[in-house]
Amino acid sequence: MPTEPTIDDSAIADIAAAFAALGQPTRLKIVRLLLSAYPQGLPAGEIQKELGIAGPTLSHHLDKLRQVDIVTAKKDRQWIWYSARSQALKHLIDFLFEECCTRNQVLDLVLATPADSSTNANCCE
Repeated sequence: MPTEPTIDDSAIADIAAAFAALGQPTRLKIVRLLLSAYPQGLPAGEIQKELGIAGPTLSHHLDKLRQVDIVTAKKDRQWIWYSARSQALKHLIDFLFEECCTRNQVLDLVLATPADSSTNANCCE
């Protein structure tokens, strides 16, 4: 018996947009670099230097990541510091695992409980 969707289509579209943004190799490198500097983040110039990305190209990629709320920007005097939003990234991972093993629950009809609860407890580990 299919389960009811736990998330609406609008939220799924937002999650898909975030995954699409992460699906570009340069953006994925940027996020990994920012996670290495979490929680402080890095100024744009340091990201540019470390990854060897031209300024306008870096700005484009950082803007895409900000649009999907994976990266934040904070101005500090003449620098703009970028940080990964760990909670947004965790939300994406949680979304993937939200339904993990939900179709594997075999009920013991006599007890009306899962036949082997240890199966589901560790299914995603």
